[in-house]
Amino acid sequence: RDRLSATVAAQAEEKKRLTLLLEIKKDLQARSQVSVETETHQREVLSARAATLQDLIEAIESETSRRERAGRAASQPAPPSILAATPFASLTGRVVAPVAGRFARRFGQSDGRGAHMLGDTVQTQSGAIVTSPCDGVVLYAGPFRSYGQLLILDAGDGYHLVLAGMGNIGVSSGQSVLAGEPVGAMGETRLASAVAYADEGQLPVLYVEFRKDGKPVDPSPWWAPDHAGRTGNGT
Repeated sequence: RDRLSATVAAQAEEKKRLTLLLEIKKDLQARSQVSVETETHQREVLSARAATLQDLIEAIESETSRRERAGRAASQPAPPSILAATPFASLTGRVVAPVAGRFARRFGQSDGRGAHMLGDTVQTQSGAIVTSPCDGVVLYAGPFRSYGQLLILDAGDGYHLVLAGMGNIGVSSGQSVLAGEPVGAMGETRLASAVAYADEGQLPVLYVEFRKDGKPVDPSPWWAPDHAGRTGNGT
């Protein structure tokens, strides 16, 4: 009877503990949902105001910097992040292309419109899965102008990665992602945007831009030497 009584008491205590944990989890989920909705609304406002992709990126970077400064001034603890695990600067020669295909145009080459490329374009197949090139936090995920679905990742240490031209995205603003994690998929055909060119036919094209402290940088040093296995093109 004593053992049975002790077991029943322990079970009751465990039930109370689990109930409390469930309530805490529900509260955290509710707060997280509110945070995501607020973040999404703010991004939509910035997207509506931006006339170009460059405008949007600069607006988001500026807003992010402002919020970080405000958080430090208020001595608010930084939210949990995976960014410190793998500094992006240390990934040179180790980043795998985010989609299978071939590099069509590279950073610094002519964009065919009298200017130079600020990133790389990868010509791929309809419905191809797009993965995150690195660990990071989603700063923006959603449609923008004629670029299709646009994804901007904060890779830490002032680095941001821009992926444009997808048909759909499976992550949301504020979410942490890991390198190689699926984040979206290409559409059925090439989108009519500033990162799609007439000589690339009708196959979907993914635009990839690396940025450091607000300025585009050449992605070439980061691509893994064996990226030909991912893109099918060693150029």
